[in-house]
Amino acid sequence: MTRDREPWAGIPATGPLLRPKAAAAYLGYSRTQLYALVAQGDLPKPIRIGRGQSGAVGIPLPWLDAVIAAHAAGQLT
Repeated sequence: MTRDREPWAGIPATGPLLRPKAAAAYLGYSRTQLYALVAQGDLPKPIRIGRGQSGAVGIPLPWLDAVIAAHAAGQLT
């Protein structure tokens, strides 16, 4: 995967963090679809919020907005 395929590259992981369920709803997907897109490299991997193996994960809202913008511009299919 090239960096231009990752519209979230270069955007700092700041701003609100959305848990996977909320991120999926924000994008109009199910959680299963969200994780499938993450596995394919079409969405960024969630970042760990808490400690340990059971720590919560979230995706920064600016990253999701970058994915939406790239998709709208035809850069992602």
